[in-house]
Amino acid sequence: MMLLLISLNFIAKAQSTALRPYEGATHSYNFNGLPGELDYEFFITATNDLYSAKLDDIATGEFDFIGTTSGTIGAGGGTASVQIGWNAGASSHVYYVWLQVTGSSGCSNYIHVEVVPQVNDFDMLSQNVPVTNTRSCPELETDNGHNPSSTAYDAGSTQLLFRVVRENGTDNKLTATAGDTYDWSFVPVLNVDPEALVLGRIVISIVGTNSGVITPVAGRYSVSGLDDEVLVTVSIQNAPGHTLDVRFGVSEQREDNTNLSDGDPSNDTITHTIEVIPVIGGMGGV
Repeated sequence: MMLLLISLNFIAKAQSTALRPYEGATHSYNFNGLPGELDYEFFITATNDLYSAKLDDIATGEFDFIGTTSGTIGAGGGTASVQIGWNAGASSHVYYVWLQVTGSSGCSNYIHVEVVPQVNDFDMLSQNVPVTNTRSCPELETDNGHNPSSTAYDAGSTQLLFRVVRENGTDNKLTATAGDTYDWSFVPVLNVDPEALVLGRIVISIVGTNSGVITPVAGRYSVSGLDDEVLVTVSIQNAPGHTLDVRFGVSEQREDNTNLSDGDPSNDTITHTIEVIPVIGGMGGV
């Protein structure tokens, strides 16, 4: 008996699955329980009729076979698999993914699954913490803020907390952990207006409940699939006499493994305003 090992959606929140893939996602289609010494081939049709025309991924454009679509099962038996990337426009149609296996006798057998691509609902969004905290005064008399009693004047810096949220991740059926989805990653973007007045702005840390403190690789932060959100701490140098609009966002975001990209870029960036520090001139004569 051949068994199809694909990700089925048993979790309440929407997800990209092999049978209901989001546009932009790549999914694996695996059939196991195959005896040895079989040749196999994967192909896609527009109907569930075996004799309908095979679709060419280059000509169709709405899907791509990744890697080889055919091969031979070894003497010990095993699994036939193929990866398919579902492109923009795929949600307008229904597709049928077929596996053909052929024995040494030349006789063949077929099996297929119906695939209904979906509009991409995978999303990463940026938020203030709390969400309504869009304006604040600069930090003063703290370890990182300006201490007015200091003999050497330094405007100091203000720490802000942001949140990056992942929604509608793909369920990882390769693990036994309930709620586990594929890892996701992004590159943080931190800008301040007016740009010329801010000499220092840094991302101090990005932390997830299961990920812990994340160490970036080439500027990219990879988050455990068990985390739906991470907290981002940033530091902004204070600029007396000026209001600072701090814009935090994500770029190059994706779900690892499926290569699923962000389906809604409109909420990638959030702004927090640091209110003006009043300017105090030097001491005059007494």
